[in-house]
Amino acid sequence: MSMHAGSPLASRQVFCEKLLSRIQRTLGSRAARSLPLSVLGALAVLAATNAQAEDSAPLHVAVSVPPIEWMVDQLAGDHVEITTLVKPGNSPHTYDPTPRQVAELSTVPLYLAIGVPFEQVWLPRLEKNNAEMQVVHLEEGLNTRHFGSEDAHHHDHGSDHDEHAGHDEHEDHADHAEHDEHGHEDHADHDEHGHEDHADHDEHAGHDEHEDLGEADPHLWLDPQRMQTVVERTAKVLEAQLPEHAGEIDANEQRLLKTLNTLDTQIAQALAPYKGRNFLIFHPSFGYFADRYSLAQHAIEVSGREPTPREMATLVTRAKDENIGTIFVSGQFSQTAAKRIASSLDAEVAVLDPLAEDYLENLKRATEALKAGFERTDSQ
Repeated sequence: MSMHAGSPLASRQVFCEKLLSRIQRTLGSRAARSLPLSVLGALAVLAATNAQAEDSAPLHVAVSVPPIEWMVDQLAGDHVEITTLVKPGNSPHTYDPTPRQVAELSTVPLYLAIGVPFEQVWLPRLEKNNAEMQVVHLEEGLNTRHFGSEDAHHHDHGSDHDEHAGHDEHEDHADHAEHDEHGHEDHADHDEHGHEDHADHDEHAGHDEHEDLGEADPHLWLDPQRMQTVVERTAKVLEAQLPEHAGEIDANEQRLLKTLNTLDTQIAQALAPYKGRNFLIFHPSFGYFADRYSLAQHAIEVSGREPTPREMATLVTRAKDENIGTIFVSGQFSQTAAKRIASSLDAEVAVLDPLAEDYLENLKRATEALKAGFERTDSQ
């Protein structure tokens, strides 16, 4: 019987030859030849089991923030080992990887980027240290908001808000329907038609001629519809990396998309009575969420710094005019200015966390916190 290269029998023969060679180097040729066949067989089974275990080791994936870790875990579970760089309580705006994390990333085969600020500085360095690492930019084509002067204190909701409101009115959950029908996401539309995402960028590009839009807003995962696109992109990457588990990942993807679609509907229904309402938040991290559900976010922070006394006075005046009864903060930033304004207004301080680990529960909590804030304003 002939054997061709790569056949199971040829592979077994090569494996046995390597095993015998290793035993001979360890025990010596004479001792190796005197071993009973049963012992050699047992050693072969043990070695084969170890080799199989190595082949089925989880894929090491690096991500920047906890919500993306949650998503990857939902899709691949025990088939991945996830390194999350920004831990709860830290800010992706001021974060730098530790030397230990940099060393760990030098061997990671897959990095899923989402566009947070430190990635713009560190990813080129990490790629230089690890030429084998595949970097996938999940945010590509989805960042349509910016932290600019209009977002701090008085976000120009006319353009972004109307754009998303129009999308909701005419398409509602059409994005998700397109995904189900064609098996593609926004990225596919972008490639095929040159519209959709480009339209958003063209609109903002027009603004660039007149004003500096500032830093891109990376918190796109706080919009459940955009998160569905991120899920689809991630699932494709994981299926390519883990083909033996592709069916399981695909099933998890469909379940997760359905869950996110349901969450989106529930939030939209809960916040529908408050369309057009404003809320005051320290750091403008909930802009995508606000756009999705027709709310207006006003930020206390100005270009990454706390407001000056004059800016603080303007904020207090506006908040009084609008009867704002709740100031929202997150654990990643100083709460001093927010508490000072809250004290001036006899307002409460509540948490909207953009980086909480349990994505679903976090958006539900954010929805309830916003509702409570609006109800407090209405009761004053």
